[in-house]
Amino acid sequence: GGNIAHHVTLRAQVGEEHEFRKLKVIGLMAIQPFFGGEERTESELRLKKVPMINVERTDWMWRVFLPAGGSDRNHEVTNAFGGAAKSADISGVNFPSTIVIVGGFDPLQDWQRRYYEELKKCGKEVKLLEYPNAIHGFYGFPELPESAFLITELRDFIQNQSSSSSPTI
Repeated sequence: GGNIAHHVTLRAQVGEEHEFRKLKVIGLMAIQPFFGGEERTESELRLKKVPMINVERTDWMWRVFLPAGGSDRNHEVTNAFGGAAKSADISGVNFPSTIVIVGGFDPLQDWQRRYYEELKKCGKEVKLLEYPNAIHGFYGFPELPESAFLITELRDFIQNQSSSSSPTI
């Protein structure tokens, strides 16, 4: 979801001919965005056996979902600010306020933090929320206290973005 939300938001802001251009995106909630790359990060190597998402599973997903014909994990869809997208400087793009959610037991956490850092480097308003004891997809388990904390944070983010945005018809 967070990866797709990033790319939809980007196309809504820069793609004049793109149908997403009709969207007015007032905020982006990148909840454990599914980014990656050819490089193996420390968290991917350290968290090989965690539930939900692991390197074996992410490699399979990228093989299945990336465009055929030689695409690898450095494709711009996978690696939003590196690899094939290295020149993706969005500092001149009207990118909305963003909240990035990271779980401490998510093998993708290093990629998620890089995403946060790149948005900051491009001068974007971005907030990082880390849940040290959370796995990828923890919010799908309402019995976890982190899930309730996240819902509260997202509610506050939505309210803040809604109140600071002018309505359109």
